[in-house]
Amino acid sequence: MRTRAAVVVVSVLLVATAGAPAAAVVPEPSRAGADGPSAAADTDGSAVASPVPTGTVRHTVRLADPGTVRVELGVGITEPTAEFRVTLPGTAEVTGTDGFSRTDGGTYEWDGRTEDPTLTYRAPVNRTVGESVRFAATDDWALVDMTDFDAAYSWRSFGETSYERRFSVPNGYAGRAMAYLGPYRVANASGADQRFTVVHPTVVETNATASAYAETLASLAGTIRIGARDPAVTAFIAPRPIGVEGGEGGVGGLATSADMWIAADAATTTGPNGTSVHEPIFVHEYVHTRQNYTSTPEMQWFTEASAFYYMALTPYQRGSITEARFDRQLRVPDRFGDTVLTGTTGAQYRAWATRGARTLAALDRRIRVSTNGSRTLQDVFRRLNAHEGNVTYADFQSMVDATAGESQADWLDRHVDGSEPVPSPVADAYPAPDVTVDPAGAEWRRGDEWVSVSDTPLPAGIPVRVRHPEVGVVVRAGNGTTAVNVSGGDPSTVRFAAGEATLRVETFYGQQSTRLTVATSDDVDGDGVTNAAELGQGSDPYDASSSTATPEPGLLDGDGNDGNGTGGGPAVRDGPGFGVTSALAAGTVLLVWQLARARRRE
Repeated sequence: MRTRAAVVVVSVLLVATAGAPAAAVVPEPSRAGADGPSAAADTDGSAVASPVPTGTVRHTVRLADPGTVRVELGVGITEPTAEFRVTLPGTAEVTGTDGFSRTDGGTYEWDGRTEDPTLTYRAPVNRTVGESVRFAATDDWALVDMTDFDAAYSWRSFGETSYERRFSVPNGYAGRAMAYLGPYRVANASGADQRFTVVHPTVVETNATASAYAETLASLAGTIRIGARDPAVTAFIAPRPIGVEGGEGGVGGLATSADMWIAADAATTTGPNGTSVHEPIFVHEYVHTRQNYTSTPEMQWFTEASAFYYMALTPYQRGSITEARFDRQLRVPDRFGDTVLTGTTGAQYRAWATRGARTLAALDRRIRVSTNGSRTLQDVFRRLNAHEGNVTYADFQSMVDATAGESQADWLDRHVDGSEPVPSPVADAYPAPDVTVDPAGAEWRRGDEWVSVSDTPLPAGIPVRVRHPEVGVVVRAGNGTTAVNVSGGDPSTVRFAAGEATLRVETFYGQQSTRLTVATSDDVDGDGVTNAAELGQGSDPYDASSSTATPEPGLLDGDGNDGNGTGGGPAVRDGPGFGVTSALAAGTVLLVWQLARARRRE
């Protein structure tokens, strides 16, 4: 699951004074744990500009009564600041003030004298959606979404100034949007230019270590190449009752900004080889941390559908789930048979998770086939993340077309903006890394049937269709030409050179490649007429009785065959009297030549 962090607008109001009017600046809202201000820039090569004074808005969070936290908000006021106001969430209960007085509603104003004014308040943090507990606080620990009790603030100043927002958890750990309060263990790992921190509460007992979770996330980072990488990602292993029975929709996790939690019940799985990290749920929430676009209502389905698709595909490619599990995750319940994805809402979450994921699996396959495996759905995803403004269905269509290199509008209109179900993605088109694709199983089209390359020589010099009946593959001949074979579909053609050809079979989903050396022949049916010649005259290169052309003599007797019909063409035999006639003709020619020679000497 994914939610967007609340956006808190910080306003800066310009105050004109009789002496020196000052231009105010609008600072970028800072995040928890943000670095301090940048050093002043050297503007003219000799003088360094004065740094803009930077104040702080500190939120110090501690446990309070069950279901709530206590927040002490302290403001480090800068010298140019004339007025400062804080607006608390409507659910906050103020328990103390120092240097702030209440004005309207939940707004408090600085008295203008206190150097470090403070506000102390309690805020509820328990949040439940349906039967799924998302955030909670107990006597001993809390897992909270800090945006729920964040304060908005504004100021007026007599000069340029800015403020940084900071969160502190004295007895816990704060990420960018989430925080855990209570004793914990922590582990870090790095991958693909990202640093992953896993916070493992001591109240949680799992059969995997914090390090194992962090290393799993780091290893996943390089498989998802869709742009929008945060430099730091924090994952919290959530204690019960958070995520009980797998969390909302059976996902078992939630992502906000660059933070996520994974339910303790869903963090590990038990299989034939014992207990291991439950990789799919980490993939799902990690994909959510990489989604940096804003969609219109007609494209809301993509957010969950893409997370569910990669939740199935990535672990399958890595060999951590079985083919049966992969296939099961892409099945669509009958009740979503006529669902139109562009018309769905969050109430149809399961349609996004099933029909949406399966539709993206089929689209990913179409893109791979159209581009000989050089592009994938991840290329579309990268375009989404780079898009400025809201992503519409028309934008999505354009991105898919640009990625595939050809229009996919009709297909998308039928399956995404229409109710026509997509064909089954079939798991054998997505082999896992440990699956060996045997090139000897490849076939080529001979007449009206497909024959195995291991049993029948491939014809050389003419286009021939090659396929693998079990998997979608890229087939490459020895000379580098390529046939793209969609499992169950009609492949393209390749042309083999005479002699020996190396046939390489590559799957669309993975880097595995296997080779087979196969014999090729210029005259595959052995009738003395080359494959190319037969194709030119309209006869069947695979049927010796179909040729209508007269073989060239050089193709029949000049090849070292013994005349028994087993070589490159049919046997040529003497007719009656052929030997005698030939002898008499040869003698006559010799006599005439000798007489002509004698006359020249005279």
